[in-house]
Amino acid sequence: MEKIKNRIFALFFFVIILLWVIWAPIWQKSMGKTEGIPSYPYADYIQPFNVAFLIVLAGLLYEICRPTLDFTLDKNKKWVAAGIFLLATAIVVVIVIAFLEVDEPEQNIFGNRTFEYPMGSGKIRVIPNLVWEFLSVFCMETVSFSLLFGFLFMTKSTPQKSKSYKIMLIGAVAFEVLVFLMLYFPFFAFGRETVIYSGYTKMELLQQYWFHWDFWSELVILVGAIWLLKRSKEFS
Repeated sequence: MEKIKNRIFALFFFVIILLWVIWAPIWQKSMGKTEGIPSYPYADYIQPFNVAFLIVLAGLLYEICRPTLDFTLDKNKKWVAAGIFLLATAIVVVIVIAFLEVDEPEQNIFGNRTFEYPMGSGKIRVIPNLVWEFLSVFCMETVSFSLLFGFLFMTKSTPQKSKSYKIMLIGAVAFEVLVFLMLYFPFFAFGRETVIYSGYTKMELLQQYWFHWDFWSELVILVGAIWLLKRSKEFS
């Protein structure tokens, strides 16, 4: 089949991101909600972030049907550096959170995960921890977006030549703008808390390792996506 690599690539990320869209509200409801603090942005299926995810999914689906991505390596050092940074971020997150369980030292990647869903319902669920970490870490957008755009930034694909890539980049920009406007800006400008930042002062948050891989990967994707949509790579 022509362009089989493109279709497999797009299908892989389509499944990964779709799984996160489905799993995120379940994951959030199994962790509960801090009293008096706004819900985590993924607490419900109907929310602005999912609109951005659906745009990216539409781009991936378009690539499956009409593949146009060019996987030839782009030797431009700037784009290679951006791609390597994003890929490295994804690898570090998976190793630190999923395998080393730095945030949950009592858990074992090869053990079972016991959790209450929904929180407060008294219904106890048990699944292999490997499945939990796959859905909660590998499928999470910090990892999936870093892998997707980290790879594509290093190729000669451009939104001017690939409609599917253009749709994906529009979805990425929409998502990152929402993150900055709804999470980072309110917290740092006004000190308004969200669940993921509850209990932290600004300086304490800046000292959290997970904040930096979220923030910098999202910034690189946002800047790279806007650049490609506006100027392509010919003028890089």
